[in-house]
Amino acid sequence: MRRVKMAIAATVLVGATVFAGATPAHAATSLRGVVYDYSECVRIGNYGIQNYGWTGPLQCVWYPSGSSYPAGYWFIYA
Repeated sequence: MRRVKMAIAATVLVGATVFAGATPAHAATSLRGVVYDYSECVRIGNYGIQNYGWTGPLQCVWYPSGSSYPAGYWFIYA
């Protein structure tokens, strides 16, 4: 049983490491946030560009969640 637990823990750690280093293929810019509304995405993105030195262009990308609530998320790239 102990070996099984160690194998599961190792698999989770390796999977998390691979996932943490992965970035979307289309994203030449950095992920800056995740929000529910498009207008909030634009507002936060513009604020970050103006006040925190984020470089443009601002991109708000929709990813459906596959459930009824929330229907999806807007990812802010800048």
